[in-house]
Amino acid sequence: MRKLTLPKFLCPKFKTELVRLGGKNDGGYVVPQLSLEKTDTLYSFGLGDDWSFEEQFKKKSGAKVICFDHSVTLIYWLKRFIKDLIELFLLRSDTKEKFKRFFSFFYYKFFFNNSETIHVKSFFGTIGQIMSDMKNVEIIDMNLILKKWESKNCFMKVDIEGNEYRVLGQIIEHQAKLSGLVIEFHNCDLMLEKIKLFIEKFDLDLVHIHVNNFGIITKDGFPTVIELTFSPRKFNSKREENESNFPVQSLDQPNNKNEEDIRISFYQ
Repeated sequence: MRKLTLPKFLCPKFKTELVRLGGKNDGGYVVPQLSLEKTDTLYSFGLGDDWSFEEQFKKKSGAKVICFDHSVTLIYWLKRFIKDLIELFLLRSDTKEKFKRFFSFFYYKFFFNNSETIHVKSFFGTIGQIMSDMKNVEIIDMNLILKKWESKNCFMKVDIEGNEYRVLGQIIEHQAKLSGLVIEFHNCDLMLEKIKLFIEKFDLDLVHIHVNNFGIITKDGFPTVIELTFSPRKFNSKREENESNFPVQSLDQPNNKNEEDIRISFYQ
């Protein structure tokens, strides 16, 4: 197993009971057990073709699930359908997995079929944000979200492929309403100071870290993609230094199943 050494501020100093939700490998996330018990709404930013995390979160918590992803449209599903149909006939790779992917649109429609599980085709960002490749996409921010789908105890999952840095201020602004947060940071080697500043300003405690092994490891030995879990202070207790062993065997899985997970230690 490859080993990396990260800055001390990325070492979780607090602990709480954690559970893993979602599919095996990529698409699964580690969350606080008490967050599941306290959450009334899950705001999930970034959906793609895997809503196993959202499905299990709802099953375990009973919370309302609202997902935001502008890219999952009818055109997206049509392209997927044609691609999967071709691969199914050519019998490429795992046939069982191909059948599952082929019918994923129907699973999607079945899950997002009522007012308790909603997919909003909007981009989570900053109002006024201009993106050249998204001219016809509605941008929605936390103020609009909370105005339309009010929540007093919301959990946030943020996996928006590098745009997370644009919304960190919004997360901090509304942190009093949060029952927990799991967030995937990208380009970490370039954005390390922004991540550090966010952790310092954020009232919730860092309780878990995992390196996404799909991300590049720089020549200096730094991961470009990491997953962090935060929990409200009232849920947590102090972590002893000898308890800072990551990945956690009972919770973590390599995102890329064809590669080993990455072991983390921290600078003293």
